[in-house]
Amino acid sequence: MADELARYLAEESRRLEEARDRLIEAARQAIKHSKNAIYAAIREDLDAAQAPLAEAWNQVAALQAILAEAPELAGEEIAQVAEGEAVEALVVVRFVRGEALPHPHELPRKVGFFAYVHGLFDATGELLRAATERLIKGDLAFAERAQGAIERVYFLGLELNLKRFDLRRKLDYVSGNLQKLTEFRFQASRKC
Repeated sequence: MADELARYLAEESRRLEEARDRLIEAARQAIKHSKNAIYAAIREDLDAAQAPLAEAWNQVAALQAILAEAPELAGEEIAQVAEGEAVEALVVVRFVRGEALPHPHELPRKVGFFAYVHGLFDATGELLRAATERLIKGDLAFAERAQGAIERVYFLGLELNLKRFDLRRKLDYVSGNLQKLTEFRFQASRKC
């Protein structure tokens, strides 16, 4: 009987370690492709952003499939981080295309609430970066639109009355991004 238990535990351990390795790789790939999509969008190369954005969401689908077959891995933080990065990439690419912030139901895959909110909050840093790049080129209108989007995210965050420290800290990050962009726009308008 003890040998049967030992075999079972060894098999389950191997199965879960193998699944965890695949989960980590899918998450790493989702994060990498998300960043590539964001960088292409900031460079204003939306054609180049499409393939990595699609691949990021393919990797999110892969990691979600792994979690479905091995729900014991649901606590692996990297999976939630990867989903948040894919949300962040989608927000940035859509924004640069002139589209609104995506509602959770508009995402290519359903993600958890916290992954969505983290992605939305993190996207404000990339919107700040994109707006700064555009301000350097004299595009005040894009920066104004970016400021409006960051304000919207900030006010949405305030309405949540967040109790989780990580989300409150992220909301402070959004506030800082909003303050920086406001200052950058003010400085740019004085130069015109």
